[in-house]
Amino acid sequence: MFYGATHEATGWTEDKMNDWRVKVFKMLFFFIPRANPDTEKLYPLVSTWLIEIDDDGWPQREIALDKNNKMLFCSPNERNTGLWTDMGSKQFLKSELTPIESEHFEELWIKGVQNA
Repeated sequence: MFYGATHEATGWTEDKMNDWRVKVFKMLFFFIPRANPDTEKLYPLVSTWLIEIDDDGWPQREIALDKNNKMLFCSPNERNTGLWTDMGSKQFLKSELTPIESEHFEELWIKGVQNA
């Protein structure tokens, strides 16, 4: 496993998430379960993603941090599949991530799971 940080997918805003087109889309597809019902609303606060990738570059776990490096949430869990782990289309190269220590990731993960 490899652990790294990225600032990709941090451009969410309240305005974009509350756009009328998004609301219509959600209304039309209300019957399809949402992938991240608890964490989606926090996307505008995400400044950094810490991601665990397997040897092939596929995201396994993710931790979202705000601009003060405070953990917002970790995924996947029993109700949220995760942004990166659910996509199945984003395979990372190690060079695309800023390396972090596995111990740091695990420490935050455990804290996030305990506080969930």
